[in-house]
Amino acid sequence: MAAFVGTWEDTGDRENFEEFAKAMGQTPETTEMFRKVRNTLRYTVDGDTWTMCLTSSAQPGKEKVYTYRVGQEMNDTALDGKEIKNVITKVSENEMREEMKVKTDDSWTDYKLTRKVDGDTMTTTVSAFGQTMITKQRRK
Repeated sequence: MAAFVGTWEDTGDRENFEEFAKAMGQTPETTEMFRKVRNTLRYTVDGDTWTMCLTSSAQPGKEKVYTYRVGQEMNDTALDGKEIKNVITKVSENEMREEMKVKTDDSWTDYKLTRKVDGDTMTTTVSAFGQTMITKQRRK
């Protein structure tokens, strides 16, 4: 999974974004705000311990650092403070899958993510709420 090491910036390319946001229950105003959001991910690895640092234009000046081992459950909080549980598994050297649960109020929502690197492009596929959204990131 060494292909993931480095910094990845959102390109703004999103497929099925509006349908995904609607299925999440977002208002048109919130959907428009999130359309403009750009995230940056930075992956590092030390032995079998991975670190992913997340920054977002939605919350300038904040950085969320996640440390995990592939195949082991990680319990943490998201950048917005919501409780999460996540297991990341290796598919190949350039593809990983995430099984994530996010706690909202008193219930958990399941998300399935796939991240795949092809050269300097990472494609992220997110499925939840009966919808799938695809985003692109470019290596910085």
